[in-house]
Amino acid sequence: MSGMELAERCRAQQLLDRLFRNARDGRGQAALVLGPPGVGKTGVVDYVKGRAERAGATVLSATASAAERSSPLGVVAQLLSSLGCSMDEIAAMCDSSAQVAAAVHDAVSLLAERTPVIVTVDDIHEMDHESLRCLLYVIHRVAPLRVLVLLTGSSALPQQSLLLTAEYMRNPNCSLVRLAALCASCVEEVLVEHMGSGVCDRTVALWRRASGGSPLLLHALLKDWSGSGGAGRGPVPPPPGGDAVRFAVQYLHGLMTEDGLRTARALAVLGESATAERVERLLHHLGMSAGEAARSRNALDAAGLTDGLRYHLEAARDVVLDRIPGDERALLHRSAALALRESNAELGEVAGHLIHARPGPEPWAVIALREAAAQALHEHDAERAIAFLRSAYDASADGSTRAVVRAELAQAEWEMDPGAVRWHLTDLLDEHRAGRLSREHSLLLGMYLLWSGRTQEAGAILTELESVQEELSQDTRARLKALRVWFAYFFPTYGARYRDDPLEPPHDPGQGIVSVDPQWDGALVLASLLAEGPTEDACEAAEQLLQAQVPHRPQLAPTMAALISLIRAARLARAADWCDRLVVDRSEYTTTCQALLLAASAILESWLGNFTTALTRAEQALALLPPSAWGVAIGLPLSAKVLACTGLGDLDAAAECFRTPVPQLMFQSLPGLHYLQARGRLHLAAGRHQAALGDFYACRDLMDAWNLRVSVFTAWRVHAAEALAELGDRDEAVRLLTEELAQPDTGSPWLRKQAQALYDRLCGVCARPPVVTEELPALSRAEHRVAQLAQEGLTNREIAEQLGVTPSTVEQHLTRVYRKLGVRGRTGLSPALNSAAVLRA
Repeated sequence: MSGMELAERCRAQQLLDRLFRNARDGRGQAALVLGPPGVGKTGVVDYVKGRAERAGATVLSATASAAERSSPLGVVAQLLSSLGCSMDEIAAMCDSSAQVAAAVHDAVSLLAERTPVIVTVDDIHEMDHESLRCLLYVIHRVAPLRVLVLLTGSSALPQQSLLLTAEYMRNPNCSLVRLAALCASCVEEVLVEHMGSGVCDRTVALWRRASGGSPLLLHALLKDWSGSGGAGRGPVPPPPGGDAVRFAVQYLHGLMTEDGLRTARALAVLGESATAERVERLLHHLGMSAGEAARSRNALDAAGLTDGLRYHLEAARDVVLDRIPGDERALLHRSAALALRESNAELGEVAGHLIHARPGPEPWAVIALREAAAQALHEHDAERAIAFLRSAYDASADGSTRAVVRAELAQAEWEMDPGAVRWHLTDLLDEHRAGRLSREHSLLLGMYLLWSGRTQEAGAILTELESVQEELSQDTRARLKALRVWFAYFFPTYGARYRDDPLEPPHDPGQGIVSVDPQWDGALVLASLLAEGPTEDACEAAEQLLQAQVPHRPQLAPTMAALISLIRAARLARAADWCDRLVVDRSEYTTTCQALLLAASAILESWLGNFTTALTRAEQALALLPPSAWGVAIGLPLSAKVLACTGLGDLDAAAECFRTPVPQLMFQSLPGLHYLQARGRLHLAAGRHQAALGDFYACRDLMDAWNLRVSVFTAWRVHAAEALAELGDRDEAVRLLTEELAQPDTGSPWLRKQAQALYDRLCGVCARPPVVTEELPALSRAEHRVAQLAQEGLTNREIAEQLGVTPSTVEQHLTRVYRKLGVRGRTGLSPALNSAAVLRA
């Protein structure tokens, strides 16, 4: 045979078995089996050696090694030792290497006269030059001998072995075989040996793919396999790869050429992003030509590690990644980023490599990282945005760029942990004063300062921006006005100057709901609330805004503004219902958004007397953000937890909340009012009546100073009355209860019941004060019809089809029905519709 044959193991075994039979019959043969490490070359040779030994042949074996490559005739010495000869004896008979070759040939010929002979040499790519010359001498003259010379070597033979391959190509008594991966039948045979009979085709396909057809990796997978009791009827998936696979890959890794290592590492670094173009570009950046890259990829495929672009086993990829030196890994990631950028890959893919590449001050790298961070923030993935921006900050050379990147980093960190932003505040203030921040980032800085309770510095920034309003973009101007509204709401004293006229016309929130800018919509709702109180229009606008926010990832400020409007209008049940819908599936929200929505829900549930739910959500909120991250808003989750624990009778857990440090300025903000009420409730439950009274009167004084008329906050009267009663001042207690019960509905039936029960206890059941009851607003005929159909169990779409309207119209009608009847959902419709005449004529 001449030329090269590509053969799988079973075919190669048959071929070599035939060559041995020819040699045994006096037609000498030589075979060279090539292939990458782990493909089974030694296994094939052992198979033929075993067959030959059973047939009475003599086997002479040697293995070349890199350690002995510089030792002349090292391989020949191994062969001669099998004949009982030593190199000293041969050297004594010969004066030159040519004579040594002739002596070896003569010794083999003499042996072959008595018995067939197989001469095997493994790893000839490591063989010394003198031994190669001797073997060539024998192979060239093998035809008349009963000899099979069987050699194995790497697919990538060194330059000195070209004479050997040339001999195999031209000599008709020589066969050149390139060993291929295991075929399906070979894999099945191996699996049956380990799993027993009944291995299905799907099992064979899975294991063949995972091992890449490499006997080395296939046996390693079987060692890692924990299965027992046979294959069973169904497919048996291979394991992901354990210690045996890792050791096998380490062995292959150690045998790779330099080009092979570079290619293996490039594929490992690219991972799922690998394409033929990107791999070629990356290797080009590493100095490899397209031809070298193609050959190296083919070698990795042949070794069973890859399918051309990706590793069959993630464990194999991990081994390669782990063995990349640190400096080289950084270079690989930088080259990967370049290759991805040149092939127009996604921004996140490019940036993902740059954060591992420690990029220098290269403008393209900083731009790529910033753009990827902006995209990640848009997708609510703040964690990735932070990683990109930290890398961009490290790579930024000039001060102006670093200032911008720091501001962007603070914006991303705010979404994950507002507490992290406080470490940037001093530097950001310096950058703002030096004029290195954009107006948008200066506005965000004002918001961070407010959150941290640094109202004076925040006010100064707002004043500066107000002085240049005409120069601001429309979006920035809208956000400036929105921040002024929040300042006025959150800090009634320090933000008082923004209260009287917080927004320019239009004041009617209906003109902005729902616009393309939810931030502006939220500001309109809150501004209307501050200027005019909880009007019907403001509540309607709040409902519309929440309807627009819930189906998507909600934006925090407009969502909170809408909830606040409902709370101020004493629609606590409705606000709680919206919170339920907001927090039921919050996995895509940012951490800060999740925490604040949970805190809002916890407060509402505690006001409604649902203490178990309130406690769960308060603890979830506090688990998401550490206390230091909440700023002055820490009063919100803490107060909700205290109210819940107190309501459940766990006073120790409630008291533990007050060991959490809080900013002093919190008591000049709305969260401070929540905190004082909760602390007073705990004092009251613990029997510290005078301390409780002090906190409740502090709430009264703050509400008077802030001109705050929020029904749920007037509950201080109920609890103060309880403390006064315990202190013996029954008349003052009754006066406060009378005031409270004369107020419009607070929106909390639980709280109303508590107030009435206390009044009854103090004054007797028959002597009740005049209670103001709000007459239910009448339903329109359309609303009444929709409510009746909903009560009967029809869906919104079914109702719409029956009435000939859109599902959106049905939803709007139901929203108004719930509000007018004071119910939270469909389950409350039946008793409400049957309790009174609610239909408008």
